[in-house]
Parts: sequence; C-alpha cells; structure tokens
Amino acid sequence: MRTPESVWQEYQRGVDYNNRIDLYDRVKTNENFFVGRQWEGLNVTTLDPLIFNVLRRVVNLFISMLVSDDIAVTAQPYQNVPDAETVQKVIDRAVSSVIERAGVKSKNRYMLRNACVDGDGCFYIRFDPDKDSGQGVDGDIEVDVIENTDVFFGNPAVDDVQRQPYIILSMRRAVEDVRREAMERGMSRSDAECIQPDSLLEPQYDPKTEDTDNMVTVLLRMQRTEDGIAFFKCTQHAVIMPEIITPYRRYPVAYMSWERVKHCYHGASPVTEAIPNQIAINKLYSMYVQCIKHVAFPKIIYDMTRFPNGYSSDIGKAIGMRGNPNEAILSAFRAPDISTQVMALLSQMMKDTMELMGASDATLGNVKPENTSAIVTVQQATIAPLELVRMEFYRFVEDTVRIFVDLMRVHYGCRNMYITDDRGEETTMRFDFDTLETTALELNVEVGSSAYWSETMQTTTNDNLLERGIITDPVLYVENIPDSQIRGKSRLLRALREQRENGQLQAVTGQDAQTGAAQAAQQ
Repeated sequence: MRTPESVWQEYQRGVDYNNRIDLYDRVKTNENFFVGRQWEGLNVTTLDPLIFNVLRRVVNLFISMLVSDDIAVTAQPYQNVPDAETVQKVIDRAVSSVIERAGVKSKNRYMLRNACVDGDGCFYIRFDPDKDSGQGVDGDIEVDVIENTDVFFGNPAVDDVQRQPYIILSMRRAVEDVRREAMERGMSRSDAECIQPDSLLEPQYDPKTEDTDNMVTVLLRMQRTEDGIAFFKCTQHAVIMPEIITPYRRYPVAYMSWERVKHCYHGASPVTEAIPNQIAINKLYSMYVQCIKHVAFPKIIYDMTRFPNGYSSDIGKAIGMRGNPNEAILSAFRAPDISTQVMALLSQMMKDTMELMGASDATLGNVKPENTSAIVTVQQATIAPLELVRMEFYRFVEDTVRIFVDLMRVHYGCRNMYITDDRGEETTMRFDFDTLETTALELNVEVGSSAYWSETMQTTTNDNLLERGIITDPVLYVENIPDSQIRGKSRLLRALREQRENGQLQAVTGQDAQTGAAQAAQQ
C-alpha cells in the first residue's frame, strides 16, 4: 500500500540527484542573471556596479523566434473508420477550444522562457471538473506550467516521459487549501488539522520568497499500471488523495529540454555558458566608467606654502596667499586618456557573446537594409542552429495535443460540438468522446510559421488549379480555401449554392478569374 513516507523517500532521492548535478544553484544563478541581479551577494565599494544585460536580449530574441500565436492542429485517422472526416473536425475544434480557454499560447511563451533560462520546460495537463467549459457542461482541461526543479523522474537517466516508471511533481500550496481538499476527499476535520506548514524548505525553494508559516509541500505521484495511470497525492506525513487509477494511456506531462544532456533528464541552458562573459562585460564596463570619473576632469595643483588656508575652487570666493599673486602658483593637470582598446574590447566581447549564443547583428536588426537579400541570407544562416530547438518545441506541442485527446476521451463524455458541414454552414452535433481511440489517430501538428506556410501554399495551389482549368466549379474553389484566408466563407458558399440551384452559376476558368481580377483592379 502506498504511504506518504515511501513517496517522500522517492522524492528525496530525486532531490539528492538534482543536488549532485548542481541543478538548484545553476537555476538560481541563471535566473538572477536573466532578470538583472548580476551583482547579488557581492559587497562592491570601489566600483559602481553597472549591468549591461546581454543575456536577456538574446533569450527574448530566441523566445520570439520560436513561439507563435498561431497553432494549427489536424488529426487524421490511421484507418478508414466510420465518419473519419467528422471525427477529424470534432478533434480540431475541441483542441483549438482548449488551447484558447486554457491560455496555452501565453503559457508556451513562459515554458520556452523556462527552457531557455533553466534548461527545461514542463506542462502538467489536468481535468478540472469545476471549470466552465462554455458548452453548458462543467469540467474542462487545464494546463499548469511546472518548474524543472519541481519535476522528478523515476529514471533520471532517461528524458522520455512515457518511459518513466513513475513521475513526482512537487508544489507549494497554502495549508488551508490543502486541508480543504483533504476533507473534500473524505478526511476528517481532526486529521486535516494535523496538516501543518513545513518548518524546513527543500533546496528548490527560496526562503526569502517562500512563506514557511502558511505553506506546505504537496507531492503528486503518477505511475503507469495495466489499467491506466495511478495518482497519489500527499504531504510528508498525510495522505491528501488516496491512490486513484484513471484510464489514461499517457502520463499527463509534456516535457522538453533546450539542449539535451546524455543520460540525464535535465537539459542545458545557453545562459549557463555565457555567464562568465556577462561577468567580464559588467566588470570591465564598471572599471571603465570609474576610471573616466577619476581622470576625465583636470586636477588643480598648487603650492601649499603660499596658501596657508588652502585653495578653494568656489566661484567668487577670495583666496589669501603669500608672495606675489602674479607669479605662477598653480596649474591644471590632466591625466592621459584611457586607451581606446578598452571600448573596442567591450564591443567585441558583447558582439561575440551574442553571436556564439546564436544572435547576430542581422538577427537583432542592427544592420542597415542596403542589401536585403544578403541580410535575409545571414539571418537564415544564424538561426539555423535554432531549428533543432524549434523541432523539439514542435514535438512538445504534439505531445501536449495527444494528452488533450487522451483526457477528452476519458472525461468529456457526450458534448455538443460546433462544426462546419459539407455545405460550409455551422452546425451543432452531439458527439460521444468515449468513442475516441487515440492510438488510431495520426496527429499532424503544425505550429507557428509552418501553419501559415501550409495555408498560403494551399491557397496558391488552389489558384493554380483554377487557372489551368482543373477546377471549374466556383463552390469547389471556395471550399478549398482555408477558413482563415477568407472572411464570411460560410455566407459566400451559401450564396453560391443558391445561385447554382437557380441556374445562375456558371463554370469559371482561369481566364475568367484573370479578367475579373483585372476589372476589379481598374475599378
């Protein structure tokens, strides 16, 4: 029987492993340098601690190049199942609805930020029975972003989520919320009162920001069984949710690493290797500014024997002296200029650091657009190594969608779905998600620019078929245009079908299309 003590021991083994690979210190250092706390812990008195954050600019560039607000998903059955086209439309609409309601687009950006700075990004996908689905039925899918320091794999030498013997997620929650959940699951009030805040924090939590008086560490353990995935939730000494087996076929966890490391489920961050460069840039810039402050202005040198009361540079103040005031008794001294090699070295260090991380001047936009073709070529060559990360991100999104479909199969039941029928009209149909078999579906996930490229190419191919006379039916031509490329597509199709039924619609050739386009341009 599963006990909190046994789960806590497994959790401690994961914490010990992360300590051995120095994960917690590395993540904390990377986070500090990314947000700008690059002099933290140093008592600097001789210099003004300046910060020229090269790392944040590069990380933000990577995220903006990878993430996109356009995520298109298509599901095609492997076999000729009944109503395959209807099933595909239902899944497409259901997945798109979850992406919008769960805020997956914005969470993708935060996940990629974690992957780039910390080395890994993670989603935990769960079904919230109290969430409003917008379809008159309570319950919908929710997505949580999990830090890589809160994910513990049963086999840390393998980074494949679905091959893990078990997975533990750690989270900090308010004691009152945990007690309330435990009582809702059948625990008595007296036993729930025994759940107390943690007196000692685990190494992944910062005592400066964590509340040790009202928070407790909660562990969620998942394990694959013959009947599905077994879930068990507990604290160090109390059971919050007894073991429950759900008929999931996949762990509801999506995981990606920015740069994979052999025999380790934690990846490497590009920020880690650039931190020494960032430290050198900050130090050199601070020393450069401090030297400018000392030597940029002239120094007054005077004879102390002739100024018994000292020399004053106050405006209009009389200065008493001994001897003839016409004699040269003081002079201005100017120190030699600072070598220009210092600023040249600084500029070169910043440029080389960004280029080695994958951000050149062309990618950052720091070039004059005199030769656009050359600029595009340089940009494409610079971001070529980032394509490996892009493909990993696409794999991450595909895993997320597969988990969506798996949870829909188990929890959705019968729901009303709005789909577009063959006539291009929005219709409502009752669909039983229990009939979904995720193993019989081929999920073709298109993310970001690939989705836009696919729709553009589809429109271009459709135009070419019309010009060559292969397509002569206006209704068929409009049906092949993606919905995002034409506004009011259903109304246009309805009008064209009415004209065809009344005998007013004629076949269209490529010459007719070109003539119509020329007349529209003249008007």
